[in-house]
This record gives sequence, structure tokens and C-alpha cells, in this order.
Amino acid sequence: MKNLLPIAFIVLFVCCNKVSNVPLAEEDSELVTLLNELDECQQTNDHEKRYHLYSQLSTEYEKKNLTDLQKLYQQNMLCEAEAISHKDNSHGKALMAEALQRQATTFLVEGKTDSASLKARMAYELAPRDTLDFRAQTLLLLAQINLTLGNGDSVSYYTDEATRIFPKVVNTDLYRITHLYGLNLQERYEEMMKLLPSYIAESGIYNKAELTRLLMYRNEDTGRWKDAYENAISLMDITDSIAKGENSQNMAKIQALQHERKMESQRAEHEAERAQLFIIIIVVLLLLLIASVTGLFYRRKARIAHTRELEAMQLSEHAKANESLVREENIKLQKLYYEHLYAIILPILNANRGKSGHINLEESSWELIEKNTDMVLPGFTSRLRRQHPVLTNEDVRFCCLIMMRVPNALLADVYGIAPSSVAVRKQRMKKKLDSDVQNQTIENYLNQYML
Repeated sequence: MKNLLPIAFIVLFVCCNKVSNVPLAEEDSELVTLLNELDECQQTNDHEKRYHLYSQLSTEYEKKNLTDLQKLYQQNMLCEAEAISHKDNSHGKALMAEALQRQATTFLVEGKTDSASLKARMAYELAPRDTLDFRAQTLLLLAQINLTLGNGDSVSYYTDEATRIFPKVVNTDLYRITHLYGLNLQERYEEMMKLLPSYIAESGIYNKAELTRLLMYRNEDTGRWKDAYENAISLMDITDSIAKGENSQNMAKIQALQHERKMESQRAEHEAERAQLFIIIIVVLLLLLIASVTGLFYRRKARIAHTRELEAMQLSEHAKANESLVREENIKLQKLYYEHLYAIILPILNANRGKSGHINLEESSWELIEKNTDMVLPGFTSRLRRQHPVLTNEDVRFCCLIMMRVPNALLADVYGIAPSSVAVRKQRMKKKLDSDVQNQTIENYLNQYML
């Protein structure tokens, strides 16, 4: 028995060292870093630092299309700016104006024009008089809101006012596209046609595509077929360049997400290794205890063995629970991939939008949608067709768009129907899929094909 004790302590020492030397998965996520900094900053009164952390977090969640979290941190920016204004009124108001402008932009993207207009006006009123660049940008934001509402005179007023207070704003893509669409809305076609060539030459690639499309439509409306044809060729070249760039960016995003999933898997593996090492320690301690008291406490040995069985069962249940959590995380990542797929498909949909606002997708575009679907979720469309042979190609593609969280308004443009008719189409699709679908949403039913 005495000889066993030194050996046991050596085993324990080695096991403990192994536990302490298990490397943690490296956290290289910028988002996690920002959240950790925010946790540390919450214990201080540094409103300025918290404001900038909220600003960066809002931007990160905007990239991930998590609008609710984006708006939450924008509201936190506003609260911190108000706190700063109590000490430094001028600086605090400038930060409040910045937060309000970002809220207005978010509301505009969501289609909440009334809220966007209110926030933009508040931002303009709070902005210091010497921040001419910021004030001009806010006026252009108001012009975009009125452009969405179809108020041509208001668009003209705000763009003119922006150039009056900050003439350099005319060199920005935002001004060019707002100005031209404002002229188009007011039917001031001659002015628009004079400005279009120079604006196209000076704009970035995304606005170049939009302005070339506007020029093509105008030439088509006026019967200048040769010019319209040349515009279409130029637009094709531009959109090809955009698609190549976006594919590269989206592949980088997918690789980053795959890296995050890999890191999560590694963390789970390290946790499992720790659990195994702790089990070894417990087993060694129990063996020592049993070896020490076998002769004197035989009855107690059975009780200890029973305790060991219970602990083993608990550890087994814990391992199963961890496996279930990992599976749920994988499903969440797959859903997140689909949200990024929507960002990939959106330019394709908008590129095929007709003059009437409807989206006329070619067969090649539909095939690209299915291809991207199967790239993220291997075999999704084939499993759906095999499970439901009655589904047509159009039905399967409709299911792909639903899983990408494409809004009803955009679905209506794709199929040339009223937004209210999209719900009817979804109801018909539910009847085709399965009788069990009637008790749940079509989105929840389709989620089973992500597993």
C-alpha cells in the first residue's frame, strides 16, 4: 500500500499538468474581441469609449444582416452621446447627430420612411454648423427618402441645399445617383441626359451600373435603339465585374464562417479532453481509496462502486447534451449561411428588375440560385424533389427563395404578383408538400432539409 501512494501522486501530477497545458482555441473573431472590451468598459464611466465600441458593434452586426442587434447598438450609441453632451455639449451633440443619421439609414433600408425622415431631420438639426460635409450628407439622405416616396420637388430641394452648403458633395456617388433619379422623377430628361455620361465616367462600379441602366432605359424610351444596345453591352460588362468581385468577397465570408465553425469544434474537443482527464483523476483517486480501505471497509466498497456508476452516467448524459448543443450550433450556422446567400442573390434579382419593377429571371439565374443553394446545403434541392415528386422546378426554386429569407415584397416582384398574393402562394405550396405542414409555417417545415 505504501508503494502505491508515490506512484498515484506521480500519476496525479502528470494528469494535472496535462490539464493545465491543454491549449485553448484561439479567439481571433473581431466581434468577440469587441464584446470583451465592452464588458470591461461597462465597469467604468468612459462614455466616449463605449460610444465607439457600440458604433463598431453596430457595423459588425450590419455586415452579418442582424438588423435587430444593429438597431440596439445604434440606440446605445445615442444614449452614450446624450451622456457625453452633459459634459461637452458641442461634442455630445455631434455624436448624437451621427447616431441619428445611422438610425435613419437603417430605417430607410427597412422601408420605414417616416421614421427615417424623422431621424434624419433630427440629425441635421443637432449637427454643428461647421460640419458642412456631415450636414450635406444628411441632406442627401433626406433626398433619398423623398426619392423613395416619389417627391420630386423635395429631392431637388435637398440636393440643391446640399451643394449650396458643401459644393464638394457633387463629387460623391451618393449625390450623382440621387440627383439623376430626382431629375428623372421630375421628367427633366434633357438635363439628366446631359449629366449622365460624365456621372457614369466618374462613379464607382456599383453606381456606374445603376446609372448605365438608367441611361439604357432612357435611350430605349426615346427610340435610340443603337445607343440602348451599346448601353446594354456596357452594363453586361460592369455587372460581370461586380459579380466577380462579390463572389470573391462572399467566398471570403464563407471561409471565415467555416473557420469559426472549425474553432468551435476545436473548443468542444478540448472541453471533451478536459472531461476525460478529470475522469482519469477521479478514477485514480477512487482506486487509491478502495485499495487503502478494502480490508477494513468491505461494505463501503460496494457503496463507492455505486457512486462511481452514477457519476459515469452523469458524465455520459453530459456528453450527450454537449453533442446536442454542437448539432444545434451547426444548424444555426447553416441558417446564417442562408442569410449570406440572400446577400449573394440580391444583386442577381435586382440586376434582372424590369422597368415596371418586376424581376424577370433568366434560366441561368435560376440555375445559379439552385447551385448556390446546393453549395451551402449539399443535396438540398435533390432531397426536396425526392421527398416530394409532385414538385415542379418552379416549386423547388420558390422553396429556395423562401429559405433565403427573401422578403414578400421581393418575392412579389419576382413572380409578378401583389405582395398579398405571396401568402396565398405559400399556402398552396404547403398543400403540395405534406398534410403535416398545415400545423406549422412553410419555413419551419423546410428547415428539416437543412439537417
